Amino acid sequence: MPPVFESGPESGAHAHDVRAEIAAAAARLIVEDGADWASAKRKAAQAVLGERASQRGALPDRAEMESAVRAYLRSFQPDEHRALLAGLRRAALSLMRRLETFDPHLTGAVLNGTATEHSDLRLALFCDSAKDVELALMEAGLDFEALEGGSHEPRPEEVLAFLWPTPRALGLPPALRQLGVHLEVYGARARRLAPRASAVEDGMHPLEGLGRAGIAQLETLLNETAP
Repeated sequence: MPPVFESGPESGAHAHDVRAEIAAAAARLIVEDGADWASAKRKAAQAVLGERASQRGALPDRAEMESAVRAYLRSFQPDEHRALLAGLRRAALSLMRRLETFDPHLTGAVLNGTATEHSDLRLALFCDSAKDVELALMEAGLDFEALEGGSHEPRPEEVLAFLWPTPRALGLPPALRQLGVHLEVYGARARRLAPRASAVEDGMHPLEGLGRAGIAQLETLLNETAP
């Protein structure tokens, strides 16, 4: 009796093609519709696989999703995306300078180049007390929400979320009047733990794959990539 599941090179290649198809479909939903990554992958898998959408091993991983989003942006919004990304990074740099006391580092889509106009600014802060960050935000007149730390490791002590009026002189689209901001606040010792890095693909700047970038690194990235 032949094996129920083939394990040869053809089946492996087919699985890779299926994951790539799902990732490409999810990328369109992320870029064009502003869908969050989890729901975009779920909807794309349902469209491609139907009832087999929950099939183990059929779904693209985070690296495959990031690669698909970059490919979509390069293909359909190359110039617009470069300008948007530079504007978002300038906004992040402006905010990081205001929070310099807390050793801010840019993370997420704005750093790794997969950001869209729907993306939040995500910063990792390293300090002795999350309450000090809360006090700084209150003194700045920002209405923030304290969220539970995420499930990833290292786990932040607190996540502070707020809407930030978009600085006008950064080259961002006029319709983008405010940016969502997530501050992940860690203890000072967590600074020594390595962040989750991204694979550096062709056309990426090496700093985009680091996982987090401090003020000086972000300044370098902007100087070497902004249009």
